[in-house]
Formats: sequence, C-alpha cells, structure tokens
Amino acid sequence: MNKVFFFRRLFSFHLNYKLHSLLFIGAMFFTFLISSTLAQTDVQNLAVVVNALDNDQFNITSSLSIIDLDEPNLKRAVDKDVITIGDVPTDILIHGHIAYVPRFDWLSGMFSDSILIINLERREIVDFIPIQPGAYPQSLALINPNKMYVTCDNAHQVHVVDIGSRSVTKIITDASFNKTTGITVLNGKAYVTNPAWEWDAAAGKVVYHQSSVTVIDTQTDSVLRSIPMPINAGGILNDGDSTVIVKTTGDRNLISGKLVLIDATTDEIIKTVDLRMIPGSFAINSQKQLFIQGGGLLIYDVPKQKWIRNRWDKLVDFGGGSGMAFGPDGNLYITKPDWAGGLSTMLVIGPDGTLIKTYQLGHGTDKVAFAQIVPRDEDINDDGFVDITDLVIVSQNFGQRGPGIAGDVNADGEVNVLDLILVVQHF
Repeated sequence: MNKVFFFRRLFSFHLNYKLHSLLFIGAMFFTFLISSTLAQTDVQNLAVVVNALDNDQFNITSSLSIIDLDEPNLKRAVDKDVITIGDVPTDILIHGHIAYVPRFDWLSGMFSDSILIINLERREIVDFIPIQPGAYPQSLALINPNKMYVTCDNAHQVHVVDIGSRSVTKIITDASFNKTTGITVLNGKAYVTNPAWEWDAAAGKVVYHQSSVTVIDTQTDSVLRSIPMPINAGGILNDGDSTVIVKTTGDRNLISGKLVLIDATTDEIIKTVDLRMIPGSFAINSQKQLFIQGGGLLIYDVPKQKWIRNRWDKLVDFGGGSGMAFGPDGNLYITKPDWAGGLSTMLVIGPDGTLIKTYQLGHGTDKVAFAQIVPRDEDINDDGFVDITDLVIVSQNFGQRGPGIAGDVNADGEVNVLDLILVVQHF
C-alpha cells in the first residue's frame, strides 16, 4: 500500500510539474505575444531587380541587384550584382523575406532548370527547387502560402510546387497548353497564356499557331476552359478585382499587338483593343490604369475602357523599359537595360508622370519586384513563413548546444525555451 501511495504521489507530482511548466511557458508566450504587438520593428523597403544578361565571353553573369528605397543617397542605396544567379533568369516572386527566381540554360544544354530560393535579409541563396530538366521554367504564381504554380514553356506544362518540401508534386497538362508562359491568379483561378509559336528550321522563321489563355481551378488543379486569343499572347495580369488583361504581340511584322480584357467572373472576353504596335512590358496601378511600353509610355483606363495616353500622346521620355512594376509607394519603377555595357538604370516615376529618381544598376536589368523585410531569424527553414514547422525544428533540437545548431534562433549557442518563445512570437 505504501508503494502504491508513493507512486501515486510521484505521478501526481510529475503531472503537476509538467502542467505548471506548460502554464508557465504559456504565460511567457502570451506576454511576448502582447509585447510584440506593441513593439516597433525596423522594416527595410527594398526593390529587387533581375539583371538578366549572362555572357561568358564578357565575363558577365546574371544576378540580382538590391536597392534600399529608404536610403536617400542613390549610390549607397544600390548593391549591384549582390547575388549571382547564372543561366537565364525569367521571373521573380517575393513573399516576405524570400525571393524565388526561376532559371534555365538553353545554350549549353546543361540542364540547370530550377527555382532559386533567396533569403533577402541575409542576401544569399539558401536552397533551390528542382524542375524537370529541359522544361524551361518561365513565370511563377503563389497560390497559397505553401503552393506555387510554375509555367514551363518548353514542356508545355504547369508544375505545382509544394514550397514546404521544395519539390514538384504535380504536373498539370492540357491540350490547350502551347509554350505556357505568363500566369496571373484571380478569384481562385489561374490564367495561363499560350503564345503557341514554334521555330520552323526548314523555313528559317517562327510559325504561330492558335494562341490561347487556359483557365485553371487552383483548388483542384483542373483545367476549366481555354479562351482563344489573338496571335502570340504572352503577358498577363489582373486588376485585383474582376478583370484579367492579356497582352499579345502579334507576329512582330504585319500583325500588331492587342490588349484583351477578360471578365474573370464569366471568363468571357469583354473587349479587344488593337494597339497598332508591338507592346513591351506593362503594369497596372491601384486606380486600374494600365501602363504599356511602346516607344514611350501609353496609359489605358481599364474600367472606362478608354485611353488616357495613346500612341500619339505617350510619355516618350520613359520608353525602352524592360521591366515595370508599381511599388508600395504608388510610384512606377521602370528598368532600362543596357545589353552591351553596364549602364542599365531604374527610373522612378511619380503619379504625376514626373521623374523622381534614377538608379544605376547592373547588366541587362529586367524584372523588378518589391520586398518589405522584417528581421526573420525565426523562419528557420527559410520557406518564407514563421509557422509550426519552425516550432517543430526547435523542439527536435531542444537542449542541444554548440555553434550553428538549427533552432538556435537567438544564436546564444543553445536551443532552449527562449528560442521557442521567439518562434511563437512571430507566428
């Protein structure tokens, strides 16, 4: 009886000890969570530019430039070629402090198709997502925090990526896919452009087939329908509400480019606008005004379906841009590449159409994207999120000591309760 009583007391003690420990830790978590809402955290506002020129003959390698938009000194603000990419970078997608850059090498035949994962806070490549060799990844779209679509034009496919496992988990195929290139996501659907061109070696020219936009249900990854397009539909974006805008470039000879407006509710074409030129890059602002490169800047009002500035009234000083995007500040950022030398620039244009700043960048400036960086050492696995996975990593290494241990968030040489608190604090 005494032994039974002893073990009951011992079990009760351990149970109460664990309960009190959990309550104590829970109270600490709550305290830190409350204090974190009151704390001020420094935020870095960055522009990230893809320098797409990759030329071994001139010892030039494709790279990223990072611009501190809060730095008043324009020279100090720029870190040229701070991250080496290599091969042909085709897009950039930023989520939190993580940038994803797809690349491929079509010249050497060395199958390096992949999506680089870059920690912008540390300014280093932390991992990569392998893509089917020879698929040629083109454009990226974030479907949800752990799911990404990748268009692959040489494979005529859309690859579904699980960000957590950093792997392709599914390949979407469809008869409508032909040189899958651009992608935009709106209201639970992905819209993918199919330029449908091929090189005819015997004729020595490009042959264009029926171009289209394929609509995909992002929940089921199933193709819903295909929408016929004018020749060479490549660029695509949306107004954040109910309209998808497709840019076609024609045959770059006799047939001019078009704008096609699609109702994202019915997936029917609302209007087709003949641009009477070959359009370049385009971007849309919060007022749903579409800015288009074409020997200058043209501006089209999407809701009113009318020109604000047409080809006779364009802003000629801002032509020649390779990449364009509106920043969080409402300004338009235009990258102007120098494919022969190192005189590439990025222009910052205000809402009134005036030039605010000019940054000097690397070789062959192309895509531009934006990041607001909050220190995120708590994102232990560098997936762009502070979540339960990071908490598991801390728990698995709990109690370990030494330099560089996964889960040692505060870098004090030991994985302990403080590291757990830091992760939970930034959930």
